[in-house]
Amino acid sequence: MASTDSEIGKFVAARPTCEAYSGTGAVINHFSANLGSDWKRLGRKLQLSKTDLDGIEVANPQVLEDQISDLFHLWKKRNGRHATAEALIAAAQSAGLDDLITTVHEANLALASDASSGEKKLPFSVSEYVEYLKGRYGSDLPLTGLRGEAVPVVKHVSLSLVTNDDVTAEEEMRDSWIMWEAVQDTARPTKKKKKPIDMKEVEKLIINSRVVVVEGAPGIGKSCLAWKLGVYWKNGELLTHYPLLAFLRFRDSSVQSAQYLSHLFPHPDPKTQAAVLNWIKRNHGDHCLLVLDGYDELSSGAQTDSIFSRIVEGDLLPKAHLVVTSRSSAVARLLDLCKTQEPRHIEILGFTEAQVKEYVCQAFKKVEQLRAFEEYLECHPLVQGLMYVPLNSAIVVHVYRINRDRGRPAPRTMTELYTALVLSLVYRNHRKRTRDSVGMEPVDSVSDLASPYRDGIKRMAGLAYHGCEEDKLVFHNVSTSMETFGLMESVRELHPLGETSSMSCNFLHKTLQEYLAAYHISLQPSCEQVNILENLSKRPQMKMVCRFLTGLTKLQGTNDWCSSMWGLFGYPVSLLTYAQRYHAIDVGCLTEVLHWLYEIHQPAVVKKVLAGINKKELVFEGITLSPFDCYVLGYCVLSSGAEWMLVFNRCEIRSKGVEMLLTYKERGRSALSCLRRLRLWENPINDRGAQCIGEAMKNNNCLTELELSTGGITSAALNQLCVSLHGNNTLTSLDISHNTLKDADILGLKQLLTKNRSLTQLNLGLCGIGPAGLKELCSTLHKNTTLIALQLAGSTFDLQSVEALGLAIKGNKSLSDLNLTKCCLDDSSIVRLCQSIMECHLKVLNICSNPFARQGALAVAQLMKTHEYIEQVWAWNADMHHESVCCLLDAMRANQRVKKLLLNSSCRDLIDTTELASLKGRVVFN
Repeated sequence: MASTDSEIGKFVAARPTCEAYSGTGAVINHFSANLGSDWKRLGRKLQLSKTDLDGIEVANPQVLEDQISDLFHLWKKRNGRHATAEALIAAAQSAGLDDLITTVHEANLALASDASSGEKKLPFSVSEYVEYLKGRYGSDLPLTGLRGEAVPVVKHVSLSLVTNDDVTAEEEMRDSWIMWEAVQDTARPTKKKKKPIDMKEVEKLIINSRVVVVEGAPGIGKSCLAWKLGVYWKNGELLTHYPLLAFLRFRDSSVQSAQYLSHLFPHPDPKTQAAVLNWIKRNHGDHCLLVLDGYDELSSGAQTDSIFSRIVEGDLLPKAHLVVTSRSSAVARLLDLCKTQEPRHIEILGFTEAQVKEYVCQAFKKVEQLRAFEEYLECHPLVQGLMYVPLNSAIVVHVYRINRDRGRPAPRTMTELYTALVLSLVYRNHRKRTRDSVGMEPVDSVSDLASPYRDGIKRMAGLAYHGCEEDKLVFHNVSTSMETFGLMESVRELHPLGETSSMSCNFLHKTLQEYLAAYHISLQPSCEQVNILENLSKRPQMKMVCRFLTGLTKLQGTNDWCSSMWGLFGYPVSLLTYAQRYHAIDVGCLTEVLHWLYEIHQPAVVKKVLAGINKKELVFEGITLSPFDCYVLGYCVLSSGAEWMLVFNRCEIRSKGVEMLLTYKERGRSALSCLRRLRLWENPINDRGAQCIGEAMKNNNCLTELELSTGGITSAALNQLCVSLHGNNTLTSLDISHNTLKDADILGLKQLLTKNRSLTQLNLGLCGIGPAGLKELCSTLHKNTTLIALQLAGSTFDLQSVEALGLAIKGNKSLSDLNLTKCCLDDSSIVRLCQSIMECHLKVLNICSNPFARQGALAVAQLMKTHEYIEQVWAWNADMHHESVCCLLDAMRANQRVKKLLLNSSCRDLIDTTELASLKGRVVFN
């Protein structure tokens, strides 16, 4: 077989089929079926060399069909848009293949007019329109992008099919909206599993589904992918199932303003356009593929009520197939709009880690430069996270080079990055205009530029602000006299309504537009800033604008200005008094404040803002925190100079989040060195997260409480975590419940109980410890002198392990609280336990939800009556009869030290009310 066209790269791995519908494709199909051994004679007239023809023959020995197929494939590749039916017929005439040409005319393939006959034929007008469309689809996407600094060309794109299955706690997932914080303009209630797919699988999805939604972050390659679909179709590489593919960009004014189908299928010849429309309407869009690029660029009203929404819903052209690209902000609305069509959902993930590394290696050829850049990324995770988006990679590499060459420090924040980008593009524009090889005098901010450049930036900033205000990314009718300094790119419309092709403009990146919008606001008087932000309060698209604004102004404003920042979230309270009122404010606002403080990047401001938070405790409940949220939190905690308690309840923090929380360091210290309590409850941190915490705990002298319940941590990782805590002398409470701890991996826990001299509370509940593991644990427990509370809920005991536990507790002088809930302890186990612990120092015994009955209850009663230290017994859900309950109450009266007996509510009916009253509330019912 012949090799695949190199331009397709990694998208296509198999040789494509011939086109089946257009005039050229029909002639090729007819020639393929009838050409036979004359294929070389025709090939010479198609200007293919002897070497080309011999190569085809060698690649396909004795397979005539494949030889003919590769002949036409190579011819089309060489001639592009000039590979037409007319050129093919002319070559056949020159080769003397008159009989072949006669059969083409007899079959009337190119001029067939009955599209409804069931045969794969097109009317001449539709064939002509198809050729017109193919002439519009060049090999490259018509965008200027970031040019002039020798950044590598992006050749990779990672695609995934979003399934209907939720992501489980054990599964790690790299997701563009998580890895790149700036994209979080919408929140998803759940995360879905993703399955990697290639372009051949994408083709199958398109053919088998009416609607395919393609989601991705700005700059990640949605438009490039959509455009490539048109190029593949034009070249016969993919999607040959469709005779007509219409590529419609919502950035084009002619498309955005479309009200009728005629606006979507323009042609210079009105008669041809009318015939095409009649054919499309008559077939209800059958055999048509519409690629709608940038659905999020429509206004919110047009997204739900326009000709496009009716097409997506299936009211118009119900048999047409659609590929719709969009940013995350419009995907939920889009999927809901077409839910009856059973849409398929694809996400573009951008670069994988391996592709980021490959891209960086292409950008920095010298080893020392490569190492320096990699060290820079490692020290600045926020910048490193941007590298997963291809366009961001180009921006980061570009800015890093410029700052390095000018002796400037590399950017640490988004504000510093985009300030450097704007300045570098202005410098480059200056060199082009003046041909000044030295360039302008370097400055630190946009406001320090010379007046002609500063004034030009101000005009663009105003345009950017009004675009953010109206949620607009594409601008039409922009004055050609306005200097853009390379900050904006112009794109010619594919299908202009008039004779002259108009241009549309957009900023190089959505985030660049947000930066310039923030710069526009920062130039206004303080009172005007208040009015602007109050008018735009609670609009998600202004999140990055606010972050940039704090980075540009450094909070150097009045209290009214600070108050206006809170007005964004509907809280008219000064940022500096936020600390005293934080518990009454949505925790999402706290997350944004942390990002503002990071953009300011001044420890003094961090200390001032966070100084008054009550009890130095930050609680995040049920809010999704990205890895970058965790990173800025680590920065703020470490910069505040105080000791904190951090509580994360169901925040979807994964191993990457834990790693980022501990990444920021000052003088070798991470955020963990400033924490007294760290609670990660129901966060799937998995083994890698536990490993990061264990490494940080080795040299930690601050943390006293560590809770990792329901973290999806495996037995081996828990064992390693316990080993890491051997030398720690500050940790007093460790909760690793609801994870997995196998009997074979109990060694690390044994050593922890032997060597650690600070641990007083240990929760091993529902870790699945079996009898063998419990006996190993108990063999060490009697030597421990610090443990006060031990939870073994959900463990599996047998008589031997119960006896081992009793002996261990008997020899332990510190343990006073024992939890054995749901341990399947029957009568014999309870009797054996109570006999073993008669002489221990236990004060609280919890044996709830165990299947013991009369004999067990009598043993518990005897323990309560004679034990010297016991104060509380929890025994609800036991199957107790009247005699058992009476024995327990007699024990309560006999031993006044027992202050609390917890029983299940069904026992209330077995106790006389007078007798119950005499115990003065010491008996409690669940």
